[in-house]
Amino acid sequence: MRSTGRLVSAVPLALLVAACAPPRAAAPAPAAGDSAAFEQFVDRYLAGPRGRDPATEDPARGVLAGLEADAPYRAEREAGAELRELHDIDTTHLASDQRVDWLLAEAWLKRAVYDTVLHEPQRVPARYLTLGDLTWRVAGARPPTPAEWLGIRSDLEVAPRALALGRRQLRSPPPLWVRLAVETARSYARFLRGEYPRRVDSTAPDSLRAGLLASGRRAAGALDAYAAFLSDTLVAGPVGSWAAGRAYYDWVLRNVDFLPYDADQLIAMGRRIHAATKLALDSLAQRLEPGVSWQQQVRQMQTRHPEPGHITEAYERAEGRVLALLRRDSLVRIPPGESLIFVPTPPQLRDTYAWGGYAGITMRDSTAVGRFFVTDVVPGMTPEQVDQKLRTQNDGWIAVIALHEGYPGHHLMAVYTRLNPRRLRRAAGNTYAEEGWALYAEHWMARAGLFDTPDAQLGQLQMRLWRTARVIVDPSIHTGQMTYEQAVQFLVDEVGLERSAAEAEVNRYTTWPTQAPSYIVGWQEIERLEADVHQALGDRFDHRGFVERVLEAGPLPPLLLRRAVLESYGLPA
Repeated sequence: MRSTGRLVSAVPLALLVAACAPPRAAAPAPAAGDSAAFEQFVDRYLAGPRGRDPATEDPARGVLAGLEADAPYRAEREAGAELRELHDIDTTHLASDQRVDWLLAEAWLKRAVYDTVLHEPQRVPARYLTLGDLTWRVAGARPPTPAEWLGIRSDLEVAPRALALGRRQLRSPPPLWVRLAVETARSYARFLRGEYPRRVDSTAPDSLRAGLLASGRRAAGALDAYAAFLSDTLVAGPVGSWAAGRAYYDWVLRNVDFLPYDADQLIAMGRRIHAATKLALDSLAQRLEPGVSWQQQVRQMQTRHPEPGHITEAYERAEGRVLALLRRDSLVRIPPGESLIFVPTPPQLRDTYAWGGYAGITMRDSTAVGRFFVTDVVPGMTPEQVDQKLRTQNDGWIAVIALHEGYPGHHLMAVYTRLNPRRLRRAAGNTYAEEGWALYAEHWMARAGLFDTPDAQLGQLQMRLWRTARVIVDPSIHTGQMTYEQAVQFLVDEVGLERSAAEAEVNRYTTWPTQAPSYIVGWQEIERLEADVHQALGDRFDHRGFVERVLEAGPLPPLLLRRAVLESYGLPA
């Protein structure tokens, strides 16, 4: 997950690169007219839709307007006009950083035009569940401030109107998405009838308490009604209608992620790397315990896990180990003014995030606070579900996931992104850069000696097998080459996932086509970039300088990331 928040002021991180790094090439001076026009375009683009007066507009109106059936077509018209404006700028007159940003903006606008084919207002029940991170805001590490309580009440008052809009607009959504939305709606309702009133009574100001409780009751009732409508009244569409289709899948790969692959080429790549990773697992298993297969060793590893309720503590310990290594060996600069906290996975994400994830940065007392959510055992689980969850959250995987989501993975990239001097890149996010970086971080830390136990070594390689399986499964399910059940079984048989974790994985793939391959593909692109830079610089190559330049460039699609990093070294892109 990525953060879109920004710091008010930013120090260019290029000034902070180690003095031993090769000098950066000076960019040619751009023509003032086109350069200024592009920066003005960026200002308008980042300001959001024009012609609205936030001081007079109903705060709820913005949320509801974005959910209306014609919202994608309004976005398409706005993006089309902005594309014409962008294309009027002569890119040959822009500085190199501006040319990269021009291509990034063009890709975003082209997608806003193209995404109308998804018909999301009619097909996505979860888009009307607008309460987002309500559980974190109410039941987080510190009580909400009075201003935050007012924001919570405002969101609760909007929720029934959003749900009513969904009941009017939904038409034949995929049955799987209906089921996931029903479970999410009911989980919100349970929270609003359980922990929410207790938190309001104990921490909300007296003057706000009655209104907060009343808003919570109305929202809970609306959520119940929405779940009943989805379950009993709405006629769902065909079983596999969540599939994006070959045309959409290939278009996103080429036009949004700047990749030279289509779905079939990804599947072929995935199968090659999957087979190679299985051979590597066989070799590792024979070194660790001769005569015992890696599958058997994985099953043994899965019995070594934290106790229920202590999974978060295990992640905190694992994160502490990697931080100690980064600081001891000066492997990368960690900018000041940041921290990472661990929070429970909110109910609406438990069916799609079996382990946890990174939820981006929020500002708290001038500190950029990253949120790492962890999926633990929760009340109401059956004994079988508890056992599967504990086996999933085993010691070997925790050691790897901790660094992937935290340092030096997603959280560190998010911290650097907030400091990026390029405003468009502070708002950017590309899953091939973000997940590719986090998987690159896993292999980097393996080379640095972090995985010093058999469980961690086995877990790291099994997790790579899991990511290679994603390269096969995701394009296969979205182009009709694999069913949902076949995808789940593939992850169980080929990777050794528990069935509940495999289902959570495939649930997520159905909602986010082209994301799942980003780990392996993005990692390989960064490794290739490192090899090319190393070859060009020879003895002058400095690994710390390289990783900081990747982080400084921002979460760009692989081709643009490569271009930005090579140009920072003065190398041909």
